[in-house]
Amino acid sequence: MHKTQNLRDLITEFTRTRDLEPKMLEQKVFVLWREYLKAPFGTKTVPVSLSNGVLKIYTEYPPFKNALLFYKQEIIADLNAELGETVLTDLRIEIRPGRKATPRDISHDPTAPKISDTPDASNTRAPTPEELDQVEQTVAGVTDTELKTSLRQLFITQSREKP
Repeated sequence: MHKTQNLRDLITEFTRTRDLEPKMLEQKVFVLWREYLKAPFGTKTVPVSLSNGVLKIYTEYPPFKNALLFYKQEIIADLNAELGETVLTDLRIEIRPGRKATPRDISHDPTAPKISDTPDASNTRAPTPEELDQVEQTVAGVTDTELKTSLRQLFITQSREKP
């Protein structure tokens, strides 16, 4: 135990004296992303970079982009609270159809999503905030989280396809 404590103290001192603490917090965002969002969002979205407080995220699923945008402020607040200080200021979510989204830090991660070759449906529209609110009200009574997530995704996808 004594050796472990000494090693921990050495690492802490090293990161403090080399001003590496901010970079370590930034890297922690990538780890927290998957833990915080859980499946399917945590596994179907990939954080790829963090610069000046802006976290860039790739996904191939337009409904996931819409849901992340809908909950953006809550996600930022929760992740910053977990980090203990303000590291994130914004999320930028990009849809990357037909490409494998591989961030630098987890490019060899077997759990990273494989982006398919199906093209993005460019003739769809983004759901309005009212439609997203209606979806949330509709699924509010569902207690099974996987079912709730699936229903939410289905309803958001359907609202995108309306003329």
